[in-house]
Amino acid sequence: MTLARSFVRDSLDHPGLLDRVGDDEILAQAGVNSGELIRLALRLEEHLGRPLDDEELFALTSIRAIADLIGNEAA
Repeated sequence: MTLARSFVRDSLDHPGLLDRVGDDEILAQAGVNSGELIRLALRLEEHLGRPLDDEELFALTSIRAIADLIGNEAA
């Protein structure tokens, strides 16, 4: 989960917010705004070397979901 948290932290205007967010908590409900989520998606696309499809974009709801996406890509 460390890599997923790193991607989220680097996308936040106020990275300290992530210290209060659990792995399964909905990021938008925890205070992550739409601009930050867009930055997160762009960073993930860069990391994966490909665009995220619509299903993957809609699934970027929690740290665990991001870790799953990264882990599934590595497998």
